[in-house]
Amino acid sequence: MNPVPVWRYWLVAIVLVIGFIFALPNVFGEDPAIQLAREDRGALDTAGEERVRGILESQGITPNASYIEDGRVVLRFDRVDDQLRARDAINDAAPGEYNVALTSASRMPNWLRAVGLKPMSLGLDLRGGVHFMYEVDMDAAIEGALQRMAQDIRLQLREARIGYSTVAVERGRVRVALREGADANAAAKLIRGDDTGITVETDRSGAAPVLFAGFTPERIKERQDFAIEQNLTTLRNRVNELGVSEPIVARQGLDRIVVQLPGVQDPNQALRVLGATATVEFRLVDEGNDPYEAQRTRRVPITSKLYTHRNGSPGLPQRETTPRGNKHTNPHPRF
Repeated sequence: MNPVPVWRYWLVAIVLVIGFIFALPNVFGEDPAIQLAREDRGALDTAGEERVRGILESQGITPNASYIEDGRVVLRFDRVDDQLRARDAINDAAPGEYNVALTSASRMPNWLRAVGLKPMSLGLDLRGGVHFMYEVDMDAAIEGALQRMAQDIRLQLREARIGYSTVAVERGRVRVALREGADANAAAKLIRGDDTGITVETDRSGAAPVLFAGFTPERIKERQDFAIEQNLTTLRNRVNELGVSEPIVARQGLDRIVVQLPGVQDPNQALRVLGATATVEFRLVDEGNDPYEAQRTRRVPITSKLYTHRNGSPGLPQRETTPRGNKHTNPHPRF
């Protein structure tokens, strides 16, 4: 019988000790907790943590522990009642300043957290949480693209001095009614340009030619995929604000997006954060008219639209957006 070398016993012992240390965070269990992130997406520091603790202590609420994780403040409590009271106290003391999410946090000691150890993340089926299913309005996405095309066609025909009576979106296409004597071939060539994703049909049955511009099936599919990707990116950014461990944000089928948030206890808060989306439009300022005069007389130029800023001062941008829609495809920020 060959004796087992001593180093093998030591190797097994070392592996067991390392495995025990890595598994240790899962032994302590979890407590109700709240997680705070700044609404402006800035990182919270120890000063922010102390301020939050001061707000809670003024209301007689003492958390078991608090720490900073990924620029967010996490506060742990003994009971769910204390968790809910803490959320309400922070929202009342600093309205609109913090995004407060109800969650749960491990009771493991800080020295384990300091060395970078974390408990094993459990999915929605084991930990519970929130499940959302979003449906992207594909018709609205295509309708928006057609409206931008119609706006571009109007500008192109004006610049080329080709007369037209109406340009409107009808039944999934842009209907361009030219005036009598207008060059339909030149207009069709101008609309189509070098874009192989645009189709143009000509109807010469009436006194004046009518053009129908639309998208090829490939371009429609491209627009639909782009609409899904835009919404996926937006939802992932919103989920990051909640600080959920191992969330799932994925496409499901042609026009649906599934969002799973393990550990989130407040569906209304999650829905509020996920639904806070926005659309950016660029409009030139109408410098030829006085916005204060338009506000006073309520007489607004037909090419402009009257807005009121937060401070009460009026603004007078043009109705048409700029730059043209066909100049921007798949925009994204770079840093």
